[in-house]
Amino acid sequence: MKLLALTCGRKMANCEILTKEALMGAEELGAEVEIIRMLDLEIHHCNICWPCPAMMKGYSSCIHKDDGPFLFEKIMDCDALLISAPVYSLTPPGYLIAIRDRILGNKVDVASLAEVKKSQGKDERFDFTFHVDDRIFKKRVGAFISVGGAVSHDWVTLSLPLLYTMVFPMEIKVVDQMQVCGVADDGAITLKENELQKARDLGMNIVKASKQPYDSVKFVGEDKGVCPVCHCKAIVIDDDGSIICASCGVRGTLKIEGNKVIPIFLPEEQDKSHLFLEGKKIHHFEVGNVIKELDPYKEKIPELSKKYASYKSPVIPPSKQKKDK
Repeated sequence: MKLLALTCGRKMANCEILTKEALMGAEELGAEVEIIRMLDLEIHHCNICWPCPAMMKGYSSCIHKDDGPFLFEKIMDCDALLISAPVYSLTPPGYLIAIRDRILGNKVDVASLAEVKKSQGKDERFDFTFHVDDRIFKKRVGAFISVGGAVSHDWVTLSLPLLYTMVFPMEIKVVDQMQVCGVADDGAITLKENELQKARDLGMNIVKASKQPYDSVKFVGEDKGVCPVCHCKAIVIDDDGSIICASCGVRGTLKIEGNKVIPIFLPEEQDKSHLFLEGKKIHHFEVGNVIKELDPYKEKIPELSKKYASYKSPVIPPSKQKKDK
């Protein structure tokens, strides 16, 4: 069993220490472990090329010649994925999100690619042939570690939900997650034996889950959160008054008992979570329908766009500073 850990903090800072503690626990149960420091990699942001060379011919065909293909291969080769990240302004670091958009995202969406595979690389919505790497369909397990410096949890509210966006496209069941607060100095986590033990248990939980049939894998983390699927706590109130898990999209309602607000998520709604294949399929066909609805109007778009193409907008080019000789 290969467990790959991606750590997004500084070398030997709190995220890396917790990650190594988790890997030590995983090794106790026989796992083969690897750790990659995201800051060691050179991965450029996605240029949103369309059609995308990587989607047509594989990651090595991307216009960027950097460490992107290396990271993709490592993720494809693993059986389980652990991601640890510090919290910057309520969220994980921006470079992690850039890596998500470049390496993962819709490029590894199992629902869309399953439909493409049925059609021998074709997607009726687009006029090019897709490259489908069968390793994308491998079922994996995973876990998250998030570290915040502040004691107050209101400064880390978007961290775990955004970490989930790293694993939505593929089938990765998150079996454990931990949010640590109040560790503002490098290495301060070594003083918190309880958190270190949670990290070790998290590593063990990943290995135990990987040995179970995928359909029977359950979340076993201590913090059950609010959402019964992803166990995050961020909730969005929709226009119709219903609630949506900001992380995995499960819909529900609110009930008030005394001074408590209780979210209610019905089982049939939970099945539509972004984490499950059914939820991904709903999204795939929803986007397809939106594209189809545009068909009768596509001929109008070039003419309507001329107004904006000819607009002499005050675009300021980036400065090009000369290097000192």
